[in-house]
Amino acid sequence: MTAIQIVLRTLTPLWTGGVDQTCDRLHETGILGSLRWWYEAIVRGLGGYACDPTAESSEARCSFDNKAYEKAKTRTRKHEEEAIREGLRTVCPVCYVFGCTGWARLFQLRAVEVPSTPLHFRTTLSTNRGWLGRVFGGEQQRIDSVQVPYGDLRFQLATRRYNPEYAKNQFALVLRIAADYGGIGARMQHGFGQFVFPSELSDISLTDALDQLVTMIQSRTLRSDGPPVDTPFNLRNFVALFYRIPKAKLSDFTRSRAHVGSAVKATEEYYLPCVFDLRYKGSGKWGMRRWLKKEKRWRESDDPERLEELDLLLGPRSQWGSRGREQKIEESLRTAGRVFFSMPYRIDEDTYALRIWAFLAPELQHRLPTVSDLGDLCREYMRYVLGVEPESIISGEQILQQLQGGGKGVGS
Repeated sequence: MTAIQIVLRTLTPLWTGGVDQTCDRLHETGILGSLRWWYEAIVRGLGGYACDPTAESSEARCSFDNKAYEKAKTRTRKHEEEAIREGLRTVCPVCYVFGCTGWARLFQLRAVEVPSTPLHFRTTLSTNRGWLGRVFGGEQQRIDSVQVPYGDLRFQLATRRYNPEYAKNQFALVLRIAADYGGIGARMQHGFGQFVFPSELSDISLTDALDQLVTMIQSRTLRSDGPPVDTPFNLRNFVALFYRIPKAKLSDFTRSRAHVGSAVKATEEYYLPCVFDLRYKGSGKWGMRRWLKKEKRWRESDDPERLEELDLLLGPRSQWGSRGREQKIEESLRTAGRVFFSMPYRIDEDTYALRIWAFLAPELQHRLPTVSDLGDLCREYMRYVLGVEPESIISGEQILQQLQGGGKGVGS
């Protein structure tokens, strides 16, 4: 394997999972899982097939014919290459890069140096504090005992000898889209995972990388079909908004009484971990979910066995009801939200940046017929809650068009 060092400069902390759902250390698998999620969206956006690696049915998951490969290895190099090509016919373009049963990932990502910082949040509602402790504080429900990766994270990126340039180019492609329009790691819906694209990969042409992927999809040398995957996470369904927000408009979160967690972070203002209030509910106007329910009359389910409009857009509530009468959503109905907010992160002394990205769910087309309508809904909420307009708004289709138009970057 050939290896290079890369540095991810984080803009907001990462969450990569761990024991009892806390972020006990950086888990490379948490980053790789989110990159695969982004790559699946890119492949689907290009009309390619991306399997469901978590499906129970073996037909819906990819696998490589390793037995035929092992047999061919004992013969000639030509037979080995033929066995690889034959085995890859049951491997989709995503599994080709990220691996599946019998086929190793084309690259390895190993953490070398990972600084961390105490976890903390900011909220305008005292009732939100208990929820934040339950979700992020682990079994002890203690936020101030949790550390999260934050700072200049150093990794070693190594590619396999099999198609190393393709592996490096595809890694750069998916990492750049995640950096410019979303984030990496787990719990991105809570604002974790914004970062700066590493300069060590800046010499890679993303146009070439996309062209290589298109060629791979169209060549039919990889798996090109299979059971349909029920997901809205397709770059053709995607929209991203970027905001510059005056610090004064976020004063509700910079007050000392808004802070939750370790006292060490009480004066932290490089990023404001206030996404729960932005996305769900806070005092006054804060809360997209509450705005949609109260102001726009979107329906929210009170039935543990059914999802409504709000649940499909922002994810269902895990439980509701007064103490002793709590109801919990059925496990089979748990689903990720389709709208994500970054934590506001500081650009200069007086300005913060904030990203929103979202995927259009087909089940909501009676409310939001097009991706443009989804973007307009996000704009309307931000206008309502903060009185700001986006500096930029871009669809997934436009991102692909820009990449195909040339250049090394996407959003810079």
